[in-house]
Amino acid sequence: MHARGMSISKLLLSACVLSLAACNEYYTPSSTSLPMTDGPSGAARGSSRARPTVRFPARVAVARIEKHYSGFVLDSGGNSEDPAHAAKAAALPGVKALVPMNRVALTTSVNSYDQLDREALKLGADLLAVYRFETETSHNDALFPITIATLGIAPSVGYKTTSVATLIVRDARTGYIYGVMEERATSKGVSPGMMLDTTENDAKRTTRKKAMDQLMDRLPGFWNGVVAKGR
Repeated sequence: MHARGMSISKLLLSACVLSLAACNEYYTPSSTSLPMTDGPSGAARGSSRARPTVRFPARVAVARIEKHYSGFVLDSGGNSEDPAHAAKAAALPGVKALVPMNRVALTTSVNSYDQLDREALKLGADLLAVYRFETETSHNDALFPITIATLGIAPSVGYKTTSVATLIVRDARTGYIYGVMEERATSKGVSPGMMLDTTENDAKRTTRKKAMDQLMDRLPGFWNGVVAKGR
């Protein structure tokens, strides 16, 4: 009787999980974030059955996306890629051509990696390389009386800014993930209250650039692993 009760409980639990999965188009593990189809790092449903289809050299569509409120958008022109980074990526073995999706895509909002896959296919690309940027900023006005007394002129507000740059390389036809790598950079200090917005914006640019530089330093070795998975 006890064993039968356990079996029924397991069946009910499985049914609940399946029901939740059916209602949830996107699943976001704590270590990652949207845009996300079921599975970590943007892996689509059933991606365990996805296979690489690319023969190198390959045409690569490059999308740069950034966190915007609860979702992601294509990176604005103000945060365009460093030309040196683009040149380094274009010179990698096995790269036939790079197509900057941000310049030609007709959409700005990004709802899923599958959506980006489809856009890459429209551009005749074999691979999709997604650079994803997320920045978190926090501040603490521990010396609030001084801030008030000096009308925000005194450096009394502590801040911390962290940027995370992630590169995901996907098969544009099947959603197969060839590789994922991530780098982060942090900046912290003290700012006058009246200059806090400017300070945080500067910190965002600085940490984002540093995280991207670190990512690009690792790119050649990472790319060798991508090519090794080609057909």
